[in-house]
Formats: sequence, structure tokens, C-alpha cells
Amino acid sequence: MDTSQMLHYSELNTNQLFNLFSRSEQLKIIASHFTELMEKSLIRNQILDVFKLYDLGEVKEVYEIFGGYVNKSFGVYTEKDGKTYEYFVRKYKKGITEMEMELEHSLIDFSIAHGLDIAAGLIRSKEDKTFVKLTESQDDFKEVRYFAVYDFLTGEDKYTWDTPYLTDEEYKSSAEVLATFHNASREYDPKGRERVEPKILEFIPTLPKTYKEFAQLDLPGNKCHIYYLQNLDRILEVIDRTEIPEEAVAKMPYNPIHSDIHPGNLKFRDGKAVGIFDFDWAKIDLRLFDVCEALVYFCSSWDELPDGSTDGTLRLDKCKIFLQAYQNKLKKLGGLAPLNETELEYLPTMVAAANIYLINWDVTAFYADPENLNVYEYKTYLQHNVRLMDWIEEHKQDIAELAKSL
Repeated sequence: MDTSQMLHYSELNTNQLFNLFSRSEQLKIIASHFTELMEKSLIRNQILDVFKLYDLGEVKEVYEIFGGYVNKSFGVYTEKDGKTYEYFVRKYKKGITEMEMELEHSLIDFSIAHGLDIAAGLIRSKEDKTFVKLTESQDDFKEVRYFAVYDFLTGEDKYTWDTPYLTDEEYKSSAEVLATFHNASREYDPKGRERVEPKILEFIPTLPKTYKEFAQLDLPGNKCHIYYLQNLDRILEVIDRTEIPEEAVAKMPYNPIHSDIHPGNLKFRDGKAVGIFDFDWAKIDLRLFDVCEALVYFCSSWDELPDGSTDGTLRLDKCKIFLQAYQNKLKKLGGLAPLNETELEYLPTMVAAANIYLINWDVTAFYADPENLNVYEYKTYLQHNVRLMDWIEEHKQDIAELAKSL
């Protein structure tokens, strides 16, 4: 064979391979930066297109607001008639239905009109809609994405759901905001609109099937998955025990609930909660569930604290401040009744249910993309709620005594 006119495929030496590897790493960084820049430019252009559907002036600046895991949020400056205005813009998660947004938005409107004056109000489009839609398309694929524009709330974003270390005055004020919302929305008529997610006591029994499916996933060495498998049996046992008799449920009021009530969804100023937002999980459910989810979010420790609390401790002294303020505010408002005897009796069970609900968020969010999400971040979330689950089970009598003391 005469090879003089042929191209020789020779073996690369170590130095050549290292050189190519280094260049591939540089290309990876360049591609990442390019993708990030394109995403920012795309979203900015989408917001410009959104504001063309409103009579709110010219968009001047767009800032992403971090903290959410499901929807994307933005602060937007506009200029109209020589004046500068601020708005809050939400790009909703994929898959949300128009009925769910109509439920959320009509509930916000109703609640503001009936006394919840610190909620972020919705801005109407030129066509008098509370949300608008844009189409994202590639080749033959098309997907509708929804946007809504809100008043921008003043106040400080002082806390997040994993740093819930409020002052006692702020705990009290936060509980009063929740009570005010429940009272303002008590006569809201959803007109057949429902959240896709079932009510809490219908939802909890459906979880074991999903959790067992997660356990079958092949994720060798994944530390979050390993931790999940180590604790799955205990989680399933708690789910099995978490039920409330129908005759007791019949004595508990259903009401519009926020369903994502944590310190990161409130604005604060001078020791007071001065704004509430993020109603995109709102639905009609047992009022007690909303209160108990608030206790889990507001009053659990994520760290070692001076009062002796550690990660996964429910701080009962803070729970008492919150619950007493909630009860007192409803008594003062004179509309929706405070937590009744049956609700207080089943408070420990519903606290457990609320924490299971958050465990479900931990695992469904993680297993949606287990190979790309931060394993250690999601293990931290799951570990917190599993520790809290164990603490609640061991201290149900203490929680019951707290409820009796109100």
C-alpha cells in the first residue's frame, strides 16, 4: 500500500491531549457565558414585548429578583410622562393553566377589596387582562408562556424560607397578616376554579406511590438520593399515620389559603410585615393547613441557635407567639372565627402534614432533574425536613399542650 498520498491518523501524545482538553474547557466556559447572555437578552426582550401589551410607559431597566425556584421574577423600571415607575413582573412556570392563574388573580383582587391592603395588586393590560401570554417557538415546537405585572411592594426582603429568624414583633405581625388574608378572603367564590394540586388531606395519601417510584431510580453515588433511600421507610410510616377523621374535618373551616406562606414572601419595615406576595400556590383548603405550614416555615430552626435549637427543631416559643397573634387578630376583626377546638386538637397532626408537604417539594424538585441540580443543596433541604419530621413525631404531646394553652 502506497501511503504517500494518504492522510495518516496518528495517535496523539499526552501533551497534545492535554492541550486539546484545556481548549475544550475554555470552549465550555465560552459556551456557558454565551448561553447565559442569550437567556438574559431573551428574557429582557420578552419583558419589552409584555409591556407593549400594557399602558405603563417605556421599559428602562430590568432586574431579575432571585429566591424563587419555580417562577421567574423581575423588577422593572418604566418611564411615562417624564416619571419613573416600578413594577414587579412574574414569568410563570411551564405547565401552569389559565384556570390556576385566574384563581390566583381573582383571589388577590377579592382579598385586596376586602381588607388585605398590603398585597401586591395586579395591573391590567390594555385588554383588561391580569395576565398576558407570549409564544416560545423553535421549528415545529411551540409553547405558551404566561406573564403578569404587579405593583412593586415597598419594604425590605429581610428573610428567606431557610433563614426564618424574625424578631418576636415580626412573628406577631406576620401572623396578623395571615389572619387578615384569611379573613379578607373568607367569602371568596372561586366560581369553579381549582388548583390542579388536590387538597392536603387528599394529597398526602397519594405520595407513597410517587416516593416508591423515586426510590427505583438508578443514581449511583448521588448523596441526596442515598439520604432519601435511608429515610424513605420512616417518611412512609409518618405519611401512613398522618390522617384526620372525617367527622373532625367536617368541623374545620375551608378557606382560601396562601399555601406558600413563609418569611421570604413578606416585606418588612420597622418591625412590621408591610407586604405579602407570591399567591401562585393559593387554593381553597383547610385553613388549619395554612396556619400549620406557616408554623413549619416561620418557626423551625435551620442552624444551631443560642436558645439551644438545632436544625430541624420546631421552636415552640415562637409558635406560641405566632398562634396567639393569629387568634387575637381574628377576634379583633370579628369575621372569620379563630382556630376552633377541633382545629387546635388536630394541630399536631396538621403540623406533621404540612412538613410532609414540604418534604414532597424537596423530593419532587430534586428528582425532576437529579443529575444537574446541586445535590448538596437539595440534600440540605431534605435533611432539614426529615429532621423536623422526627422532631414533630417525638414532640406531638408538647405541640398539643401548646395548642391547649391558647
